[in-house]
Amino acid sequence: MTVPICYECSTLLLAEVNWNKSYIKSNTKICKHCFNKKFNLKNNKINNPLAMYVNGKYISRKHPLHKPGKYKTFNDAAFEGTYKLDSIKEGYVYVITNKAWPEWVKIGMAIDAEDRLNGYQTSSPMRDFILEHSVASNDRRKSEKEAHTRALPLSLDSKGEWFKLSVEQAITILDNLNEHGYTRATKEADTHTPQDNIQGSLF
Repeated sequence: MTVPICYECSTLLLAEVNWNKSYIKSNTKICKHCFNKKFNLKNNKINNPLAMYVNGKYISRKHPLHKPGKYKTFNDAAFEGTYKLDSIKEGYVYVITNKAWPEWVKIGMAIDAEDRLNGYQTSSPMRDFILEHSVASNDRRKSEKEAHTRALPLSLDSKGEWFKLSVEQAITILDNLNEHGYTRATKEADTHTPQDNIQGSLF
């Protein structure tokens, strides 16, 4: 007698343990776990009517703006939904660059950094904006304000959210925002040259 195994994962099939009665009768050799993963709509990202996609990207149910459906941007989801984007505090602070302005970086905030990048790309025929870095924040507006405050004295020039400083400096600013609990280790920073330790020259 052949031992029944699941054709998906090769697990041994045991009646009423991991093999449904209906499949035993029809000799369909698939375990409950694989069936749910492959065919059950609630567990299948592709076919799940409760799943959310933004610009083709799957959005976790843990995301503060999760709402079932397929949308081009989070703004599209907001227009169809009951929530308002301004009421969401969580999000990201990001660094975006464009080779058209090689010495400049944009430090901004958004609910989703990649969604914001896609918004910028629609205004550029070359689609040449680059998301250099982003950090999660429990209060994106507060974190952005802190990042701008730290960037201003280091910047050779500034225009709104655009700062004339290096990408490395901007990334270090984001990684050292107070919300993330980082503190400057002055003794260690002072033992390195400015080139070796950007953090030492920032704070």
